[in-house]
Amino acid sequence: MVLPASSGEHFAEWESKLSESYVPLAVDAQRDQPFHGRIQRHRLRDFDLSTVSGSGQRIRRTKRGIARTDGEFLLASIVTEGFGRLHQDGRIAAVRPGEMVFYDTTRPYHWDIEGSWAQVVVQAPLAELRTQMGTESARLPTAVTVAADSAGGVVAGFFRQLAAVQRAAPEQAAVLADNGVSLLASAVRLAAGELPTGEPAQALSREQVLAFMRARCTDPSLTIDAIARACLVSRRGLYRLFDEVGEGLSAVLRRMRVECAKAMLVGDSLKSTASIAASAGFSSERHFFRAFREETGMTPREYRLAAAVGCR
Repeated sequence: MVLPASSGEHFAEWESKLSESYVPLAVDAQRDQPFHGRIQRHRLRDFDLSTVSGSGQRIRRTKRGIARTDGEFLLASIVTEGFGRLHQDGRIAAVRPGEMVFYDTTRPYHWDIEGSWAQVVVQAPLAELRTQMGTESARLPTAVTVAADSAGGVVAGFFRQLAAVQRAAPEQAAVLADNGVSLLASAVRLAAGELPTGEPAQALSREQVLAFMRARCTDPSLTIDAIARACLVSRRGLYRLFDEVGEGLSAVLRRMRVECAKAMLVGDSLKSTASIAASAGFSSERHFFRAFREETGMTPREYRLAAAVGCR
């Protein structure tokens, strides 16, 4: 919706929607500028995931709002468009696209956002997060910008991708979300200047490997040994990381390549399956057909035809 900032009824509706989705909040719109806002929220296994966007505004967490809240949460915002400044605990974090920031709902904070913006927001119970972190004494690194190219940025990339999967295939998002709180705990500890341990460390290592694989899965020369060398882990350790979650690394790589092939089959109806097999990283067209049928239950041709019919 696009409404004038002076439209009190609709603005109050937006403030109420934000408060229902997160915690009680107060919102001030920029003066003399069109106002708009949109939010989609999903409950996953141990946390809430939302995509939120809008026009310039100040979002405030006040002492009055804190007194009206049941439950304590950590919020993590990953900016996907625009620019904002988060104020909490005497610090100010300037956050740009690709970057992430944490804030604690038990203490006042406010966002200053100018112009149009969009974020992916993760909301996790503080008690569960502290259990995953393995420490009760560490102070949360609120209002500290997590760079996109840092180890914590790998976690931000995971949640950004998870939000996209949630829109397209909710059943797949539910599976991917299993390690969400562990990954969030690892990013919090890194931002606090600590090294993650236990399950958060394992979850972060897996996601770092997966991020490397996603970026290079179409390279036919990508092997398990090459992945291990690039990610500074032994071949045995690499297998152990993925055996613990019930899926082998070779199966993960195959599925990534099939997903790339599916996009090419739909995106270019004239491209041959042999060309797609090579572009997606398969060693041969025969290998491609076998892997594609195993993952989808269809041949590439059947998938392309079904997609074409579905678009009519």
